Amino acid sequence: VHSSAAGLKLITFDADGTLYADGAHMEHDSKMIGHIINLMRSNVHVAIVTAAGYPGQADKFEQRVAGLTATFRKLRLPQHIMDRFHIMGGECNYLLRLSPTTKQLEFVPDHEWKTPCMQAWQEEDIKYVLKEAEKLLLDTAYRLRLPVKHIIRKERAVGLIPGAPTIYEVLEELAITVQQQLVDAPLPFCAFNGGGDVFVDVGNKSLGLEALMQYLKFNPSQGLHVGDRFTESGNDSATRDCCSILWVANPEETDFLVSMLLKDIRASRAQPYIE
Repeated sequence: VHSSAAGLKLITFDADGTLYADGAHMEHDSKMIGHIINLMRSNVHVAIVTAAGYPGQADKFEQRVAGLTATFRKLRLPQHIMDRFHIMGGECNYLLRLSPTTKQLEFVPDHEWKTPCMQAWQEEDIKYVLKEAEKLLLDTAYRLRLPVKHIIRKERAVGLIPGAPTIYEVLEELAITVQQQLVDAPLPFCAFNGGGDVFVDVGNKSLGLEALMQYLKFNPSQGLHVGDRFTESGNDSATRDCCSILWVANPEETDFLVSMLLKDIRASRAQPYIE
């Protein structure tokens, strides 16, 4: 935390388990809202990088952070401040920003931010990865005698929802089996244990952060990713390859460490604190 403050230009946060509890949303009373606004006022870009993916539905992304974006509008933050906020969804598949007119989230066109490698992904390869991942999830669930409630298939993700309470290690086995047996996939992917489910996404957060840093014209030494799942089966682990990381246990720890970071930023830049 201390070593990152002086040169920090971009801080990214995982969502569930980092900014708010698993399955929750960012409500109006979240302590992180003030922290995020103060980071943006300190000339630090803030992005939420999440596995959640809602293609073509910016309003669903907005629902996850409704308390935050409502506060932006309530405070009438200048556009140059709001330009410092983004959401990266589906690990690396969708980028959103705040519209200058509506002050609500809107998608950034792919050609403006995606790397040439990501833009070259073929639809047939995406379908192949998801089909093989789904088969592996179902086969492994059958082998472990785990009842399956749902298979969720999205544009660039597939997930398995257990049909009965299960232990953490069973979900670990599902995620790691896909990681090990889908090694010849034509595209990068992320198979991860979500705590109550297992999802496989096309791409990963490392690709998302690299594209975001390129889009914002920052280098890895200016970035910091905050997350709670850096284990082998976690979807934050890939970010170790592209910037510094901050591993937290829960939203309360995020609040504490970001408070510390803001104090260091103020000290290094001699900026007054704004509540």
